[in-house]
Amino acid sequence: MLHFRMDMPLYLMAFYGSIMIVIVLILRSFLKNYLPKFVFPIMWGLVLVRLLVPFSLSSPISAPVPEWQIAPTENTAVYSRDILLENTDATATVASENQAYTYSTGLDGFTINWGLVISIIFVLGAAATASFLFLQKKQYSEKLKNSLLVEHNQTINSILREMGMGHILVFTNDEIASPLVCGIIHPCIYLPAAMDFRQTTLLRHILAHETMHIKHKDNLLKAFLILVLCMHWYNPLVWIMSKCLSSDLEAACDGAVLRQIDEDERKSYAVSLLSMAISGNHSSLLYSAFSKTEVERRIRSILDYKKATAMVLSLSVLFLLTTTVAFATAGQAPFSKHLSSYCGSTSSRWGVKATLTRDISLGENAGKRADNTILEVLQTDSSNDPDVIAAQVKAALSKEFKVEKGAFQLVVNLCLMEDEITQEYAKVGLKKGSDGFYSYRGNTIRTYADKMLGSYQTREKGAVDISVQRNHSGEITSILVFREGDAEFDRRTKEIKQNQSYYTTFDESEANTQGVEQVTTVESDRGTRYFYEH
Repeated sequence: MLHFRMDMPLYLMAFYGSIMIVIVLILRSFLKNYLPKFVFPIMWGLVLVRLLVPFSLSSPISAPVPEWQIAPTENTAVYSRDILLENTDATATVASENQAYTYSTGLDGFTINWGLVISIIFVLGAAATASFLFLQKKQYSEKLKNSLLVEHNQTINSILREMGMGHILVFTNDEIASPLVCGIIHPCIYLPAAMDFRQTTLLRHILAHETMHIKHKDNLLKAFLILVLCMHWYNPLVWIMSKCLSSDLEAACDGAVLRQIDEDERKSYAVSLLSMAISGNHSSLLYSAFSKTEVERRIRSILDYKKATAMVLSLSVLFLLTTTVAFATAGQAPFSKHLSSYCGSTSSRWGVKATLTRDISLGENAGKRADNTILEVLQTDSSNDPDVIAAQVKAALSKEFKVEKGAFQLVVNLCLMEDEITQEYAKVGLKKGSDGFYSYRGNTIRTYADKMLGSYQTREKGAVDISVQRNHSGEITSILVFREGDAEFDRRTKEIKQNQSYYTTFDESEANTQGVEQVTTVESDRGTRYFYEH
């Protein structure tokens, strides 16, 4: 199932676009001599679309969104035997050792709005790039103003008519050194006034090459490239792409011309290419022209040219289709992972919470439907095996929402009654005090963790750090105890002191409010059941 949106942030467009550029550069370095010349201009076009259009198309092959970009999930819990409770308010019953810290970025009350600073730099850079390219365009336009229309050259007119391009206007200009095509809506061909118009073969090759630029809409592609350069001026990969794209456009036109001429005429075309190459170090972004850049490579490619077989063309089309699908769906915009509440049932020792791995539309009341689906699995499960439960829940959610199982990520934790936890802990020496904190065989606990239960406690001081170890079935197998003098305990102590030296502590009342772990409780006919959100 695909999900389409048009709200991709600019920085993610740049991030995914940069990855695509690197991939195309790698493919280009290995496959350039084996694929038809039209392949890579099309791939660069896909990159330009990614860098210009803020679309997000989610699919099963989409890359995961960075965790820090995902909206926080809602902390709700549901419990079911004969009733269903939703969105139960959380009650804070567990204290935390951690004080809340904030990093101070200001001096004497002055803070820097880095978002505004970056925005200003971005706008100034884009404006400077656009101004530079506009000045280049203005200079070329001034040169081309003095061009003369070629109206009565029968050779040029007949060649263009043979090519089906009789409507294209041809001009001569004494300020340009090489043929070029300028214009997007009404492109025109400009020829150097100094060239010998009596050389029919040279003229035919030049017009064949330039009309290919027009047929391929290369100037339109370069216009989009200019927009990308203005938007992503800070990205060196984009500038590398602009050079490679210009080179690949020339190669594609060469390839298109070579498909239309015989083997004997290729040497003549190579000579024409060499004689009309511009003296300069780079191709213009503002028009399509013969370029001296990589002339040796282009001539070698022309002389070694072999027409692609039907098999190669078929594989190239398949390669492009695969690349298009991968590039279009690889990146996705930030989204909310939230799907279900944390669900538990009296029929199972396990609780389950489902989240989404990709941006997807699941229809109306998706959360409630997910809750009901999970609860149904928990009520009918007889295995009490977390792996089996997870597999059953994924299969049930996939069937309910008609999407792949990989669209869901599950958290499966023990979901025990308070008296069950008390009895289990008593056997291993853990006891909860009136202040809500656990102690271990009379020792004050600084840090307590029961990962499978999803339960954690911390406070500033304590004699021991405790980690409850359970087997696959959720039964306690051992207690890991770290005391003062143990390497792990001392490492944690040193880490806490370092954090305290780097950060500024909130006032005590705010720390007490923000530093408490939330535990949701739901009353049932079997007592109080705990759902630890973490």
